[in-house]
Amino acid sequence: MHDLIIVGGGAAGLAAAAYALDKQIDVMVVYENLGGKINQKFTMHADTDFLVGHILVHLDVPGAEPEAPPRLGADTVHEFERQVTTQRGRALFDRVRKVAKQGDVFTVETERSGALQARTVIIASGVVPKQLDVPGARELVNHGLGYSPVSYARALAGKTAVVVGSTPRALRGAAELARTAAQVYLVEPTIMPADDPLAVVLSRRPNVEILEGFHVIEISGDSSVDSVTVERDGKVRRLTVDAAFADVGLAPNSSMVKDLVKTDAEGFIVVDGHNATSVPGLFAAGDVTTVYGEHTLIAIGEGARAALSAHDYLLAHE
Repeated sequence: MHDLIIVGGGAAGLAAAAYALDKQIDVMVVYENLGGKINQKFTMHADTDFLVGHILVHLDVPGAEPEAPPRLGADTVHEFERQVTTQRGRALFDRVRKVAKQGDVFTVETERSGALQARTVIIASGVVPKQLDVPGARELVNHGLGYSPVSYARALAGKTAVVVGSTPRALRGAAELARTAAQVYLVEPTIMPADDPLAVVLSRRPNVEILEGFHVIEISGDSSVDSVTVERDGKVRRLTVDAAFADVGLAPNSSMVKDLVKTDAEGFIVVDGHNATSVPGLFAAGDVTTVYGEHTLIAIGEGARAALSAHDYLLAHE
């Protein structure tokens, strides 16, 4: 039996694992994607430039050094990953089906490795962006079509982008893009709240066009997105863009504990100020929780605090 099992190998899960290793806790990380979002690549006009994390690399300027915005937290996460993977028996590539508790023991059921047991568990399984279901979206995802506009705002300086959605994250992303982009189109499937400060700011920016009531019917491009076609009441517009971002909501990866812990209406795990869930000994961290702020640095802090709380629990229940 392990002292701690961490479900998820992103920033929060790896930070929790690094803290646990430092405290000499018997920890196992069960992951499907080690490194999480920091290892995702987003290409834009693939023949000339591409993005790796937050670094925009230009291939069409021989000998030129690319301007590299800071990759906040990425190096730290990679160091955590190295610490976990270089210790034998600390990382397991598998999918967790269900987490259950009987008495003081948690059972973590995996697809290929059977049942694992632990005295404490941290869920750091992250979220999945809700996908656009239109022609071209599946083929061009991460090739000019992304699901996190705030991650690439600086790389689109002087360019044209479209943001789809009216979620708080979509509005924040459009507002960030509008600070440097030449043109931003905001396409909403619903009506923006009139009292939202970001909505008010966006409506006043000269380089932002809000296409209220329009919805996307097609995303086009050869190797990367070059246009987005939208429609409202039979009126069709083709928007020529350098990149497109859709933010129509997030789906938390919390199904393995949905019958065990308290979640909100969307399935995000409810945690307190110590990252504790409604079940003693079960903690959660990162984007899968109700904590505000989807960012690597926040996830690192949340993961470390969840591990600290798990350590306190273990000390109190020896």
